[in-house]
Amino acid sequence: MKIGFLLHKSPEHQDAQTVRRIAESFVDTGHEVSIFLMEDGVLNAVINHSSKGLSAGFDKLLSKGVKIALCTYTTEIRGLSRDHFLKGIDFHSQYDLSRLVNECDRFLSFV
Repeated sequence: MKIGFLLHKSPEHQDAQTVRRIAESFVDTGHEVSIFLMEDGVLNAVINHSSKGLSAGFDKLLSKGVKIALCTYTTEIRGLSRDHFLKGIDFHSQYDLSRLVNECDRFLSFV
């Protein structure tokens, strides 16, 4: 089954942790998982250079094969470039989001 998520919330919001945990559970049980990050949700994929090594956990999802895409427009208006994000992240448009929604068996939105 193909599962998709739309996340608008920043890393400190409970929805970001919920999406991460649910996505990890789905991929661990053999489902194909895709996540589209918009608005403050793009911050979940920012490379963290803090001394504490804090992470939103989305790097772990990438290593498990979860496909993660960012809204290109959202990153641009926040002044962020590709260098700010984890390796393996894709940059897409709203059109690509609509295609993802259409392709998924189930799509969950956290806005």
